[in-house]
Amino acid sequence: MAELIEQQSPMIRRTSDISESGTGIVRLWKSLVEHRQLIATLARREMSDMHAGQLGGAIWIIVHPLLLLVVYAFLFTIVLKVRIGQNGPDDYLVYLFAGLAPWLLTQDVMIKSAGVMLANISIVKKVMFPLDVLVAKTACASILGQLVLLAAVCLTAIYVRGTIPWTFALLPLLMAAHLALLVGLAFLLGSITPYFRDTPELLRIFTTINVFLIPAMYLPQWVPEALRFIVYVNPFSHLVWCYQDAIYFNTIEHPWSWVIMAVFSGLTLAAGSAVFIRLRHHMASVL
Repeated sequence: MAELIEQQSPMIRRTSDISESGTGIVRLWKSLVEHRQLIATLARREMSDMHAGQLGGAIWIIVHPLLLLVVYAFLFTIVLKVRIGQNGPDDYLVYLFAGLAPWLLTQDVMIKSAGVMLANISIVKKVMFPLDVLVAKTACASILGQLVLLAAVCLTAIYVRGTIPWTFALLPLLMAAHLALLVGLAFLLGSITPYFRDTPELLRIFTTINVFLIPAMYLPQWVPEALRFIVYVNPFSHLVWCYQDAIYFNTIEHPWSWVIMAVFSGLTLAAGSAVFIRLRHHMASVL
């Protein structure tokens, strides 16, 4: 991948002045739009390189998330026999998958984005290259791979319910807000990791713990009342509730979560963009 980036660097130098006009999010998005073809090429390259030389090749991108869902389904519906009310195991599977899929996507983007600068030190140090492209291509590769998981969840819900609920029409809007959140997180984590090298390790601990602090595997009512506030103050819980409204509840069961999700996504995108713009020019000196 480094060779491909270096081949593109002369063109990038000639157009870099366009990317620097404007401030903050506007400047960043001008650069991303300007280099959209390069981002798409690098994202495809990253996805193919991930399993290069393996017999299954790119098939593993689909197999991994689907196999993870199968393991969770076996554990919670067969071994632990978890149910929601008097509903059967298929109903609980829809609830479980609707909450886990968006979190697994968020987790994947966070972990990979945090390590992108450290994984490309030679490029950051030696090549005149827009660093926002490195973050964007990593986020895009994760999103494209994990979208298979979300598609499988929607198909499972349709199969179990036997109908396509009207709330599926809200998914494009929800996914747009989720995308803004993911991009903001990617730029924020990608920019602070060169200055604080422990960020990837702290993220692994956080993502491992947080899967049990969001209402993906259980209803909030199942949590002891004294500890229930932990679920409600967790911003990622509201991400999960929005997806559960659209896929499982088939109604706006958590209206405040949609508002909180929109605000959380907007603030994260703004903060991530601002921090990245502020720190990116100094990354080569600290890596």
